[in-house]
Amino acid sequence: MALTSSDQILLVPQERYWDWVQAAREFAVYFGVTLTPDRDSAGRFRSTPHTVSIIDYPGAWPDDSVAWFREHYPAVRLDLLAVQKPETLSELLAERIARNDPAGDTMQTLTLLWPTDYPVITQPFGVNEAYYRRFGLPGHEGVDIRALMSTPIYACAAGRVYLVQSDPGNHAYGAHVRIRHEGGYRTVYAHLARALVHEGQSVGAGQQIGLADSTGNSSGSHLHLTLKSDGATERGETIFPGDIIDPTPFLIKPGERPPVAGEGLGWGPGVCLVGVHGRADGPLVAADYPVLQAARVEAVKLLANAHPDCVQRLRALNPDVFLLARLYADFRGGRRVDPDEFVQWQVDDIRRMYDRGVRYFEVHNEPNLTIEGWGANWRNGDGFESWYLDVVAKLRPRFAEAKFGFPGCSPGEDAEGVRQDMWRFLEQCETAIAESDWVGVHCYWRNADEMLSAEHGLGFLEYRSRWPDKLLFVTEFSNPSAAVDSQTKGDQYVQYYRLLRHRAGLGAAFCFVLSASSGVVHETWRAEDGRATAIPDLVGARDF
Repeated sequence: MALTSSDQILLVPQERYWDWVQAAREFAVYFGVTLTPDRDSAGRFRSTPHTVSIIDYPGAWPDDSVAWFREHYPAVRLDLLAVQKPETLSELLAERIARNDPAGDTMQTLTLLWPTDYPVITQPFGVNEAYYRRFGLPGHEGVDIRALMSTPIYACAAGRVYLVQSDPGNHAYGAHVRIRHEGGYRTVYAHLARALVHEGQSVGAGQQIGLADSTGNSSGSHLHLTLKSDGATERGETIFPGDIIDPTPFLIKPGERPPVAGEGLGWGPGVCLVGVHGRADGPLVAADYPVLQAARVEAVKLLANAHPDCVQRLRALNPDVFLLARLYADFRGGRRVDPDEFVQWQVDDIRRMYDRGVRYFEVHNEPNLTIEGWGANWRNGDGFESWYLDVVAKLRPRFAEAKFGFPGCSPGEDAEGVRQDMWRFLEQCETAIAESDWVGVHCYWRNADEMLSAEHGLGFLEYRSRWPDKLLFVTEFSNPSAAVDSQTKGDQYVQYYRLLRHRAGLGAAFCFVLSASSGVVHETWRAEDGRATAIPDLVGARDF
């Protein structure tokens, strides 16, 4: 649905203000979009919720604008324009005009998964004003959702439990659970039989947190769900006290649910996890774990033949860590590997990972490269598509809950004897991509400008444009330049993680690479003698 001037505003930096305005003039006129250099004015814009498109580059704003809006105007949708020059902005906005798409890839502020097994609202938000007036409320302060006695109650989004009321006789909500989420949101789950979580516990979207009942002021078993947005009452975004807002627009019924990154596996929709590709050429070793801990890594990509103990040790560092495994075979030297052989080699490795809870598997790697099978095993994307679909068809019956992903391709144009042009290769794999559970993307750059360009660091944007409903993982990214020091790379990585943090449909971004015995020394987070580069501490010191 196209936006109008009533629900989008373009936030322009003071630096080179008139140059930015000139670059955005045609876009603003075409879509009727208002421009402002003031964040507070953008946040208070006359329509709520609305979209703020932010020109965002290092130094454009006094602090992290995403974090600032999350704190001050959490209901606003955000659309980051990662450009450093007005000329680049003009090109980006011209593309949006051509697509008739003013807002691009907006960040989702909040999505609430359905919290019961019964997709029925029995009492909507805001109704029965006369009854609720006695409690100082302008109407029903939440939504009542059908839930039979002792049936599961699920967390609507990832967050941290900040209150558990166990005694059903001491509160109108009876036994209930309260969870705090990113962006200043809080949810309340009322009238429970009992809670199955404790205060301070982190929970994932879709995780069971309690059992339904009719405790407190209730006349029958159901779930009462309340949503709060910090500061909403003071900002005039709601007529309810206590920052209570209507949860209905955020709720997604079962069957209407869009692809959700890692649903039930430890994080919520609209959150791209901070990840790293594990050791490049073997299982993790002892020196890797302190580096992961220092970096506060949320996701790790492993080779499927990694030792099963890796999974246990990673979960000891972070119980909510997300794990993705790449299925690996050696195609070098023109080696031919047919689908039956590949599956035979992978089955035992997948089983070891699968039995330990790993569900996401990347099928192969950079198949448009000669060293990964292009030329000898398939001559183009059509050939790889047949190979890939055969492999997945043989694996799915054995691993019913596995999520098989189309592999990241090597970015770039045709290089004779080395690579087929990535986009031509992908266009020949449309069926394979459509039938995949998710798609991997590789993004590389050598300087700050390339990091923010659609051809390099932001390459995932074209994937999103071509496959808008497909879950994406940035399965590899880095600055591989030997001329760039680790301090600079670490700063870039933190900026990149932040830029991707709330991109809709991105599950995790895995930096290449934690460690390696040889070959990629300019990309590793630690040396082989165990000494860490500057990267882990910089990533670990991030404020998100």
